[in-house]
Amino acid sequence: MDYFDRLMFEYYKVLNNAWKDEIKKAAHYGIQSLADIPKNERVNKKYIDNIIDITKTNLGEDFMAEVAKPNKIFVDRCVRLGISDVNNQLKGTKVNANIGISIGLNRHRQQKLINAMSKQNLQWIGKHYSDDISVKFKSTLTEAIQSGYTRAMLADKFKEMFKDLGDKSSHYWQGLAEHTALRIREFARLEGYKASGAKYYKLLVILDERTSDICRALAKEDKVYRLDTAIEVMEELQALDPSKHSLETVRDRIKEIAPFINEAQVQRDKNGEPIGVEGGVTTFPPFHWKCRTTTRILVD
Repeated sequence: MDYFDRLMFEYYKVLNNAWKDEIKKAAHYGIQSLADIPKNERVNKKYIDNIIDITKTNLGEDFMAEVAKPNKIFVDRCVRLGISDVNNQLKGTKVNANIGISIGLNRHRQQKLINAMSKQNLQWIGKHYSDDISVKFKSTLTEAIQSGYTRAMLADKFKEMFKDLGDKSSHYWQGLAEHTALRIREFARLEGYKASGAKYYKLLVILDERTSDICRALAKEDKVYRLDTAIEVMEELQALDPSKHSLETVRDRIKEIAPFINEAQVQRDKNGEPIGVEGGVTTFPPFHWKCRTTTRILVD
């Protein structure tokens, strides 16, 4: 496991552990709020609304506050890795390393990228409950009223629901950590290319038994990509604000701006080998989940 893999894993653990901590608190406070109900009395809407408010605070605002600092540290390190990648690519070339892309220089654009992605990522984190989970959560609790649950019955249901929240969200945090790291590191590379004065770049595809047919097809095409086009797409992605829209709306917009490539777009030769990609695609990685393809600068 290299530094980048460890970075992603540590970030995943921070998110997952903080989420589980807040779930425990929400479950504790929720069950505690039922203490005033006589054991065999049926729960009503007032109690359910109280539980929903408690859960929304714990898994929304409180969770965001707990992970805000490690989230920004994670984004900062991904950006630094991307800039470092560019510096390494330029070693031994005619481009002067003092041009301003090294760590600490061009700090304004670096900080702008870090701030934008930290804020955007934190919104993805904070809205996971409200947009992905809360509807089902509320539906289950409403069902409890309609089914005439007593305090004891609801407490048991509560434990089951919160355990399910922890188990299912673990995969979400893992995917978020990996995808965020890959995308932010690539954003930083593109910023570095721009600072160096480059106009074009190519893809660097790792070809081994783990390589997807999508990336094999892209490697076969061996295209040269315009940097200005990639920068436009990157800036559109950075400008998205999940705090002003639902996650579904933002996700749909991302699919429009930088769609993942699907297997159906892969063109093949008569032997079934990938030879290209058809249809609209984004011009820089990641091209799919767990994508290992990166970019490399083209120096005049």
